[in-house]
Amino acid sequence: MSHVVKEKIAEMKDWLVETRRTIHMNPELGFEEVETAKLVVGYLEKFGLQVKTGMAKTGVIGLLKGEKPGKTVAIRADMDALPMEEANPVPYRSKVKGKMHACGHDAHVTILLGVARLFSSMRNQVQGNIKWIFQPAEEGGGGGRVLTEEGVLENPKVDAIFGAHLFPDLKTGRVGIHEKEGLAATDRFVIKMIGRGAHGAYPHLSKDPILAAGHLITQIHSIVSRNINPLDSAVITIGKVSGGTAFNIIPDETEILGTVRSLNQKVREELKSRMEQVTQGVAKSFGMDTHFDFQYGYPALINDPEMSRLVAAACAKGIGKENVDFIRPSMGGEDFAYYLEKVPGSFFRLGCRNEAKGIVNPFHSSRFDIDEDVLPFGVEMFARIIDEYLGLKLF
Repeated sequence: MSHVVKEKIAEMKDWLVETRRTIHMNPELGFEEVETAKLVVGYLEKFGLQVKTGMAKTGVIGLLKGEKPGKTVAIRADMDALPMEEANPVPYRSKVKGKMHACGHDAHVTILLGVARLFSSMRNQVQGNIKWIFQPAEEGGGGGRVLTEEGVLENPKVDAIFGAHLFPDLKTGRVGIHEKEGLAATDRFVIKMIGRGAHGAYPHLSKDPILAAGHLITQIHSIVSRNINPLDSAVITIGKVSGGTAFNIIPDETEILGTVRSLNQKVREELKSRMEQVTQGVAKSFGMDTHFDFQYGYPALINDPEMSRLVAAACAKGIGKENVDFIRPSMGGEDFAYYLEKVPGSFFRLGCRNEAKGIVNPFHSSRFDIDEDVLPFGVEMFARIIDEYLGLKLF
């Protein structure tokens, strides 16, 4: 049976490439994925799946009910692009100024469509259900949170969920697996130091918020090195400091913006409370007021170790253990975390690097591109995972 499945996947290579390029040329930002959703709906209906639209604005859900009852497995792809200009001199470059698929979501959508095409041609061999989740707004919009709140994991109730992200650090043909912690919580902060302005020549008449901000920046950067256990992971990055209007005026206030990353809830809360303490302490020492705003972003993405081992075993059957890597967490973020808070599952990486083809650029680069051999490869890996989870024995 295995060779039949592999043949079906091999036969769709040209279609996969064409589909991915169509999506790549027509990028849409979060919650605006109208045309992408239409393309997805068209294929899912053609493949005979039950289709639901209207969730999280542009989300599309596909369902294949097997001939026999069994568990329900879900797989998810994100559909949104990024607000940036593409610099790749390729015939399929973005046609939309200032928008680009620089994170591989075009490939994620295509791979899941390939999985839909594959299983729709073998539905009589499916026991249980397969649910496809095409999600809007992963890039900061939290489409995963919206979909889980709207009940995407119900009717039928999802027993396990899997998702993948292309990974330019791994060669095509390799799979990377985070056994437990996969990606970080992505929180952000805005701190205002509120002093009193004055002429630059008369600093004694001021309460200088720029001086206070300087001290605070140094203090904040001591939190990770001195308050967090060195065996835990944490990042605090200050990305923007603003204040003042002229060279000889001390302003009334300054503003500091940044991001905070952590892999578990204890560290997340420790970072927040320590930052707040330090901010108030520095403000008090300079006799000024402060405003501290900490905004929780995506939670940390925590895989179910058993599901991660299932992914590793299923993929290894196809590509050999030597091509399956257990990899360290990333301090980036991913809203697949919301699904994993509700049901067991695993989020893994599909290598898309190919130095011979010049495919070496990182995510969110204006020159990011993928080795399109990852498309049929991704279809096979998802098919093997579904096969393993539902016990279909297709391979």
